[in-house]
Amino acid sequence: MSKIAVINSSYPTYNLAAHKMLVKFKREGHDVLFSPRADMMAMQADKAYLSVIFTYDLPKLYQDANLLRQNGVELEIGGPAATALPQYIVENTGVTPHLGLDERFEHVPGNKFFATFTSRGCPRNCEFCLVPRLEGRKMIEYDDFSIPVGKNPYVCDNNILATSWAHQQLVVEKLKHVKNLDLNSGFDDRIFMKDPEKYWRLYSQLHLEAWRFAYDTPAQREAIKETAEFLHGKGVDYRRIIVFCLIGFPGTKFSEAVEKIEYLIGLGTSPYPMRYRPLDALERNFTPPGWAEGEIEKLFAWAGVPFVWRSCSWEDFKWKGELSKRKLWV
Repeated sequence: MSKIAVINSSYPTYNLAAHKMLVKFKREGHDVLFSPRADMMAMQADKAYLSVIFTYDLPKLYQDANLLRQNGVELEIGGPAATALPQYIVENTGVTPHLGLDERFEHVPGNKFFATFTSRGCPRNCEFCLVPRLEGRKMIEYDDFSIPVGKNPYVCDNNILATSWAHQQLVVEKLKHVKNLDLNSGFDDRIFMKDPEKYWRLYSQLHLEAWRFAYDTPAQREAIKETAEFLHGKGVDYRRIIVFCLIGFPGTKFSEAVEKIEYLIGLGTSPYPMRYRPLDALERNFTPPGWAEGEIEKLFAWAGVPFVWRSCSWEDFKWKGELSKRKLWV
């Protein structure tokens, strides 16, 4: 059997694929090392599998890949970021990465994974999202998905409401005993509001950490409002209605981002700002065209901290921030 290194190139983010590799290779009898970087032990492996989630982790990945290759380690590279920027990997490592889902690791059984996918794909074709390229727009349903464990176990489906009703019933039946379940990508509010009572009856059987939705595009504005009103009517307060909110998409203004956040707060929900990054971004922080440097960081310092936005408005936060800055320079 071989010595295999499994490297999560997006550490400390939990990487489900990397953990499935670890389980699969151990079951096959290999000597497996799990690591976030190409350390001395990894350089003694026969083969290394590098899995990368975010494109801004690719510079770190190619440094590790080249170090491993220099020590004679055979490489495989995959993950969402590899699908997003395959040519970058080829040019910097000489390795052609695996694109899309890897069926070798999709259905690895296990009872110790912190996350699971019960389905893949999303029929939406949002231009800021990698899912159509990574998983496709046709829904693929799994009936052999693992049950996630841990303090806050994750279900990572990208659009669970786009799956068949039979599949959704199966998911609830298998997961209704799981505590603090985080259906992390949330519910598509436009689908949810087509029959909110039906979806409420089903998903209220789960011990959901929160009801998650998204307000990414103007087309979702009214659906989010109706969703919030419906859930309030069921006794769900703002702490458990969390709305992902895309901030900084090219062509949008800073004032529009502020208005989106204030709108969600006004609806009695908890905004969860999500920073837009181009699908080929190699840097973690991206300043949208036309936005002032540091503007988006200031907005996140307010909208990204519940205690802060609950205790003061954006106008008060700006005023206090400027006052503190002036005092600092006195």
